[in-house]
Amino acid sequence: MLNKILLTIILFTITISASEEFTSERFLGIEAGYGTVKYTNKIGVTQSEKGVEFGFRIGAQNDEWRTTISAHNFNKNGEKYFRTMLQFDKFLWTNLYKTDNIIFKPYIGAHIGWLKYMGDNSSSDDQGMIYGGQVGLAWNVLREVDFDFGYRYSISDINKVDDIGSVVFAVNYLY
Repeated sequence: MLNKILLTIILFTITISASEEFTSERFLGIEAGYGTVKYTNKIGVTQSEKGVEFGFRIGAQNDEWRTTISAHNFNKNGEKYFRTMLQFDKFLWTNLYKTDNIIFKPYIGAHIGWLKYMGDNSSSDDQGMIYGGQVGLAWNVLREVDFDFGYRYSISDINKVDDIGSVVFAVNYLY
């Protein structure tokens, strides 16, 4: 409960700080990642499933902030995980790398969202909140395209999922 309150305060602070209008870029993107879903089985032993996840994203960014809405699908051995998230990222040190045509923008951020778990039978389905953080590097290779390499860690409040850690690669079309 304390983690949720702390995360809510952090997200509120980031939202207030990011209230500058997004006059520059909006984007659409796709992402793929490799992740690990950890959960506690019926007898209390922690287990994990590894696999590939895919997702779509839409958002807006300026020189300092990025806000993204994303949806991800994770399918492991007949068990499906679907999550939607609202992400806030703060770009760090963007001014240091503007001398070249290629711009590197390291970032740190937080996310909050919803997770739905669908098991082999419908009686094991569950859904709930998910929250966490991410770090990474956005690499603007063209004026209209950037790549995003990052790590995302999410904590869940549902019984079937304890946490999800993912290494993610995304391609964004800037317009």
